[in-house]
Amino acid sequence: MEKLTVDTLRTLAKAQGLELSDGELAAILPLVEAGRNGLAAIRDIPPGTEPASQYRIF
Repeated sequence: MEKLTVDTLRTLAKAQGLELSDGELAAILPLVEAGRNGLAAIRDIPPGTEPASQYRIF
């Protein structure tokens, strides 16, 4: 997975119709990277794996 930069994030934001300042982009860059890393980790889970916990309403 390619590392994001502020310039890349600016291009992605503009594609979604957002005009963000350099400060705003720099502030959200770690959050976007964390989200991407979380999604990458989910892709590594084999299909059919049971969840670690369950939520049930009685």
